[in-house]
Amino acid sequence: MSAPPSPTLSDSELLDSLEDAGFDLASDRERRIEALQREIKQVRDLKESDNGRVITFNDEKSLIERMSKERYCLLHFFHNDFSRCKIMDQKLSDLAPSHPHTLFLRASVSDVPFLVTKMAVQVLPCVICFVDGRAVDRLIGFEELGDSDHFTSKVLEFRLKQSGVLPSDLSLASNLSSTLVPTKKDDDDYSDDEDRRSGGRARKGKVGIRNGLFNGGDDDDY
Repeated sequence: MSAPPSPTLSDSELLDSLEDAGFDLASDRERRIEALQREIKQVRDLKESDNGRVITFNDEKSLIERMSKERYCLLHFFHNDFSRCKIMDQKLSDLAPSHPHTLFLRASVSDVPFLVTKMAVQVLPCVICFVDGRAVDRLIGFEELGDSDHFTSKVLEFRLKQSGVLPSDLSLASNLSSTLVPTKKDDDDYSDDEDRRSGGRARKGKVGIRNGLFNGGDDDDY
């Protein structure tokens, strides 16, 4: 007895069957191409954006305008002569590529006097975290990082995540700032909070900005 015919369809029969079933190969191919093009554009836009690296601003107005466009951003107030500011710069540069949804910014205190006064910045380095344009947290000096110049990027990352500025889950990020960080209502609140964190070094009425302690040395005014 001869073997039964193979159930495999020929190429033409297969295509005819797909067409009869209402399967549009051309449309499906176009949808796949469009989806791929969208993914490529997203990757290209991310690479071309400022996110993923630390951006320096020298113009105060441009800095404020840039910050207003971002949901998550942090700003490092620095001074070129302060050693600990250079350490903070390096650690933030290490973290930026891993957090493309957060804009990492830096500005010299001499270039942004309005923000320095508005945010009551008195001790450097100072990193202030912003979510939806609102300052939700600040990191002053290295006291919360082990009070050592040798803290790791992971330690800094852990501390910054507490503010909600480095969201690991964007669907939950909107709740982080309200549940983890106390709301700062005015400049007096910032000054009181800064004074507590710095052990009384950030005293109200102090003129100038001081360097965070370096190897147990004295603070330096400029």
